[in-house]
Amino acid sequence: MRSNTLFTLLSLLVSVQGSVIAPRQDSSGNGNGTETSISPSDTETGQTTSARSTGISQSATTTYISSVTSSRSSAILSSTSTATKAESKSSQSRAPMTTATAGSDSGSDTSSTSVDVGSGTTDLGWIPTSAIPSPPPLATTDKNVINATKTTSTGGTPTPIAFDDYSDQTLEQFWDDYVGPVQEPPFRITPLPPQPYPLPEDPPTLFPDYLFTCPEKVLTQYQFPEGFLFGWATAAQQWEGAVKDGGKGPTIWDWASRFPGFIADNTTSDVGDLGYYLYKQDIARLSALGGNVYSFSLFWTRIYPFGSKDSPINEEGVQFYRDLINYCWDQGVEPVVTLFHWDTPLALQLKYGGFASEDIIDDYVNYAETVFRQYNGTVHKWITFNEPVVFCSQQTFSGGLNTTVYPYTCSYHLTLAHAKTVQRFRELNIQGQIAFKSDNFFGVPWRDGNQDDIRAVERHGAYQIGIFAEPIYNTGDWPELIKDDLPPEILPRFTDEQKALIKGTADFFAIDGYRVGYVTAPPAGFEACIANISDPLWPACNQVNFYVPTPYEWGPADFADQRVTWLQNTWKYLRSFLKGLLEQYPTSGGIYLTEFGFAEPVEDEQLYKYRVTTDTKRELYFLSYLGEVLKAIHEDGTDVRGTFAWSLVDNVSTFEWNSGFAVRFGVQHVDYNSPTLERTFKRSAIAMSKFWNSHRSG
Repeated sequence: MRSNTLFTLLSLLVSVQGSVIAPRQDSSGNGNGTETSISPSDTETGQTTSARSTGISQSATTTYISSVTSSRSSAILSSTSTATKAESKSSQSRAPMTTATAGSDSGSDTSSTSVDVGSGTTDLGWIPTSAIPSPPPLATTDKNVINATKTTSTGGTPTPIAFDDYSDQTLEQFWDDYVGPVQEPPFRITPLPPQPYPLPEDPPTLFPDYLFTCPEKVLTQYQFPEGFLFGWATAAQQWEGAVKDGGKGPTIWDWASRFPGFIADNTTSDVGDLGYYLYKQDIARLSALGGNVYSFSLFWTRIYPFGSKDSPINEEGVQFYRDLINYCWDQGVEPVVTLFHWDTPLALQLKYGGFASEDIIDDYVNYAETVFRQYNGTVHKWITFNEPVVFCSQQTFSGGLNTTVYPYTCSYHLTLAHAKTVQRFRELNIQGQIAFKSDNFFGVPWRDGNQDDIRAVERHGAYQIGIFAEPIYNTGDWPELIKDDLPPEILPRFTDEQKALIKGTADFFAIDGYRVGYVTAPPAGFEACIANISDPLWPACNQVNFYVPTPYEWGPADFADQRVTWLQNTWKYLRSFLKGLLEQYPTSGGIYLTEFGFAEPVEDEQLYKYRVTTDTKRELYFLSYLGEVLKAIHEDGTDVRGTFAWSLVDNVSTFEWNSGFAVRFGVQHVDYNSPTLERTFKRSAIAMSKFWNSHRSG
């Protein structure tokens, strides 16, 4: 799909199904047909979210969203019966948000099946007070699917763009020209969840006790140490939704998802999980499970819509993240903030090729410094970059460089951006610790004792982890093995000054340790592979196998969804992996398992919610890994300080995110066809909660 002519401006017709949009009211109270624009921020008094605009009175209790189906309970938790108010973003009045029904207008009284958002309805995933006798089948479509029509290339040499100004009008035109229409959120209010947040009754036992021990009775001799962080993680592009709301600018993913087939199921994150408005609900649910940490990323383009240091700060975006951070603390949850989770500002990708250009360094450092200054003291742990090896392998956004050069040019610029950001962090005396997130694994020799496979493990570790960890934790320079393989024309070399800048720019080790694989030598042999740039395994020149080297070729571990071919439940290797990381890359800040998770097979194809929530493979995965972390701490002496599971809710998932919503990792089901994006706890969430709460200190 590559071409020499890039970024043709096309319009995109998007079918928005089931959107609930309120008319904007003028001073006379007459709707003009345009959508509302309501802030996710609000103030609270007890259980009530109050309006900060004179456009909505304190006593307003008008229903905002109707019940999804008549078969769902409309019972209200009496202890939390409060109406959610919505904040106006301008001096104009706003009409309450309603779902129109056949034969009625938006101004009519709501029916008996309508309930106040924030009142404890099952539509929001809150716990009902009465049983639901007949569970309705899940919809077989996904409202996030669009008719993707763009035909130009996402790669190639960008045609540089320039902005005459950075006005709201220019931003709107930028969206129209390069992304086109986006799906509107079904609502623009922030419901206030009940306190304390109710959890469901325990799920039934699935296996006899001689096959499966309940989480509370596992490893009862051990506890997690004082101060251990246990919780879940998400990323902005996958969780927030509301991609145009609040003055946000477009990212490369907002744009690329408009190309047919770029996302496997042609979904977008335009609405997604709508965490931008449902963040209070999600944090309250996390806290109710006992979690004490939430790891999330910020949209660069919500802070700087155009990305560059000469462009204005979006104060509305700054306020949203301040509200999110403060609400985490209100719920007893520590926020861990990632500055960049692959969502490069589209303006910078089109301006100079994103991370293909050294210009990205100063723009990134400026963005990071702005964030540090805004939230200093309220965030104690920072992540500069998420999984840079994976990000720099995304050839789609190569900025005109060829596929051989781009990954290493990107790595060079990203490493310097990280180092300069940490330097600024320390110069400003920002409170807390900072690091970046590695991913992948060292590996296990496929054939025990085989010297070629041992060498293959070394190569795998160098290219997948060491390429960033070695300069940042140890030497300030690339691994020698990689420098021996790649000339400076492919892998840019650091100067002595840069090496001094880079070395020691991490306060702890963060690893996204989903699995550990068997590694073996390349079929052509090492020397032949290293010398042959056309070899599909070049330049790392190792191969990962998913079966044991016996005549029967057994699989070594439980497999995840077949669309995530790389993922297995390899709990048996986790302890040695964590210990090995700290031995090779020592740090006084310990190690955090910052992502780990499992994709239940064909979860998206299940017809009933009770089948989705019975995620047994995921439950066993998480309990296995948490148990191994406990043993790593107590039996191996490994300084593990926290686990952040992926992910808090279903979302746009998997490698390069190209699988869209088809592959799901969440411990909570999200009904993407529900007007309220209803959340439902899965078995894995309850099992993790029980394990943690029965093994935590204090």
